[in-house]
Amino acid sequence: RRYFSTLTKQELINHDQEQATWLAQHYLKQDLPIKNIEFINQFSQSYPAVNRLLPVYKLNFDTKDDLSVYIHTDTQALASIENNWKRSLRYVFQTFHSFNWLDNYELLRLVLISFLVSTLLIISMTGLLYLIKLRRKHSITDIRRRWHRRLGWIVVAPLFLFSLSGLYHLWQASLVSAPMGMQLTQSLDLSQWPKNKHTVLPENININQVSLIQISTEEYGDTQHLYRLSISKIQSEQDQSLNKNTRHKRFDGQAKEKSALYIDANSGELLPDLDQTLILQQAKKHLGADESHDLPMTFITHFGLGYDFRNKRLPVWRVEGNNGVHVFIDPITHILVDQNNTSGRLEGYSFSFLHKWNMLTPIMGRFNRDMLILYTLGLIFLLAVLGVLMRFTSNRVGKSQRDAP
Repeated sequence: RRYFSTLTKQELINHDQEQATWLAQHYLKQDLPIKNIEFINQFSQSYPAVNRLLPVYKLNFDTKDDLSVYIHTDTQALASIENNWKRSLRYVFQTFHSFNWLDNYELLRLVLISFLVSTLLIISMTGLLYLIKLRRKHSITDIRRRWHRRLGWIVVAPLFLFSLSGLYHLWQASLVSAPMGMQLTQSLDLSQWPKNKHTVLPENININQVSLIQISTEEYGDTQHLYRLSISKIQSEQDQSLNKNTRHKRFDGQAKEKSALYIDANSGELLPDLDQTLILQQAKKHLGADESHDLPMTFITHFGLGYDFRNKRLPVWRVEGNNGVHVFIDPITHILVDQNNTSGRLEGYSFSFLHKWNMLTPIMGRFNRDMLILYTLGLIFLLAVLGVLMRFTSNRVGKSQRDAP
């Protein structure tokens, strides 16, 4: 990335790292001492692909908890933030939940996790049948068996849904070739860079960001450069209150853009809103769609089902292809942010509703939903402990009876 001063018109040499440093301190709202800065251009165990954004700068701060911040200067975004506690949680998750230590042996990882999750699935199904059978019998006097049965009624459905959706998610990610992922645009050809032209902009507009895009159409010639001016929207009182709720803002997202203006970089002419036209052309290249057919388009300004906070870009355009593939295009840079097909969306709905219980978020909020899941997992663990105790006691009683004269 290259930077130019709007005051002196001169290029600021090697300014990208300085910009990353400023952004990190801006998001932290404090000036902390920096130990070192790393340039990250590929995903790894410490910066997994779920973060989506590359390349990034990793700023390691000299703090007691070894705070690290990842900055994506292209979008001026805080890509990730971590400390020793979060690293420990990630290690536990990668080691015991996703088995990332077997990434080089995908078939073994798939078979091992499938066996473990299938075991939970079978336990939930056979447990339900046993509970139905026990309803026809007299009451149980053993307090541990009584509570084991009560807990079984509570957790049998969540355990079944966790296991089923987890198995579906595992197989979909490992075996099904889904059209997902980000694709960068081609490098700009600036060999015939135009001379500066004077442009008269409308009054009373707030520019959020300026980007340079390159298009190739019959209307604009083989290669045409356009400046895109992102116009900031005036925030309502509700938006301003959401800004204070950083957790809400992180997961729901808020687009800062209201509209966009385009300027012909060669003539300086102010052009009408070309977003839909140019995004549709870009989407058809990825979809392989016929240029003569219009495709359904949706302007997405908040994260939600089908396009969640992991993508870290707003706003985006969703273009629906005739083959069931949906592509998501960033209007500022024309980057393909994400794409999915019908099978991928079905799996996403399953994982979102059955595994993460996102259908409860609008009702009780994300935090309360997380606490409910944590409480349910605690009951499942308690059920397992009671089962082990009952089996251990049963074995001891059986052994005593066999050893009796």
